[in-house]
Amino acid sequence: MMKKALSILLLLLSVTAILTSCNRRKREIARLVKNWQHKEILFPDNLEAKIFGRDTVCPELFKKKYKILNYIDTTGCTACQTKFYEWQLRKREADSLRLDAAFLFIATVEFYEELETLQQINKCKIPIFYDREGKLMQLNRLPIERGFQTFLLDSANRVVLIGNPATNEKLWKLYLKRMGVHGASL
Repeated sequence: MMKKALSILLLLLSVTAILTSCNRRKREIARLVKNWQHKEILFPDNLEAKIFGRDTVCPELFKKKYKILNYIDTTGCTACQTKFYEWQLRKREADSLRLDAAFLFIATVEFYEELETLQQINKCKIPIFYDREGKLMQLNRLPIERGFQTFLLDSANRVVLIGNPATNEKLWKLYLKRMGVHGASL
């Protein structure tokens, strides 16, 4: 009987710890999102734009009404981070809706060839801006956590939304709604 009571007590303590941890995590995320709302993102001057590893020129992207900035760094699995196929689908949808929006992938990685290969495999024609010196991170002190290194920016480069909509349909619908797409229900 005592052993059973001890097991139940340990289970209750574990559940309480998990719930407390979840609530703390939710508060941390809410604070992070609040801190980034309306914050201006500064872009480095020396970014090299490439598609499939070939130089390209696309200054018009920085002049769009909206910009979806996706920062790619060297932490973790590059293929897991990039989600090029999913991003290509999002871009096609944005283009079909005739949104005045640019997709900006800015990468600070050790091996750019790996990015180029992944981009070719996934037939993703979104330019990648090479930030070889890591200036974007230095200028803006972006969040370290991977899920919070993607931003919807307005025409003044101020953060409207934060979070990666590549594989999150609800977040993508919120991005669309904020960019003025009517009927983008959540």
